[in-house]
Amino acid sequence: MKYSLIVVMLLLSGCASSDVNILLNTGKKPPTFFTITDKKTMDDFVFDTQKFSFKFPSSKPSDFKNMGGWEGESMRDGKTIALGFTNSIVYHIVVSTPSKVYNYTERERAIEYKDTQHMKNRMRLDKGDTLSISNYGKESYSCVVVDTYNQKYKKSEKIFDCYKFNSTRTKAKSVTISLTYNKPKTQTLAKQYTYTDLKIRAKRMLDSLFIKDGW
Repeated sequence: MKYSLIVVMLLLSGCASSDVNILLNTGKKPPTFFTITDKKTMDDFVFDTQKFSFKFPSSKPSDFKNMGGWEGESMRDGKTIALGFTNSIVYHIVVSTPSKVYNYTERERAIEYKDTQHMKNRMRLDKGDTLSISNYGKESYSCVVVDTYNQKYKKSEKIFDCYKFNSTRTKAKSVTISLTYNKPKTQTLAKQYTYTDLKIRAKRMLDSLFIKDGW
């Protein structure tokens, strides 16, 4: 069953300064489903969990006219959120965080100091995949960025794996933002909804990403 975003707001959320926050269900409660049906709501809301927060991707009026608006689901553990269009799978976004805090090891050091070759050696990249390390988020997190293309399912994907380190460099935590693009079959939609457009929209999420303290 789907609930409107307003109902979710009334039951599960609160306000913080000028931002309205959607608080996720936790514990043994069922997943939270929500639908966003207008641009103002999409632009104003901030998704706030116990582990991290972020703003929704940027939207356009055509999203609500042609795609039925945006819809999402937050899983019961409060660590995974999925977003996409109501009437299309052309854009699919997943934001997630692991349940554990990492130890700061050689891998985390390589990420912090942008040693891309070290990370390429550690990861199994397919031919044509690209890997880079850039900074995103409110605290300029080090993010491993992988661009890949699934030949079997004809999907483009860009993954941002962003890390926050404690001051003593003994611990690290991460949040991953995954963008998946399925090219529309109709030419009109294919011109309007592109992989480049998805990445531009996601910049708002990356810029606003905040990984919370607590080690």
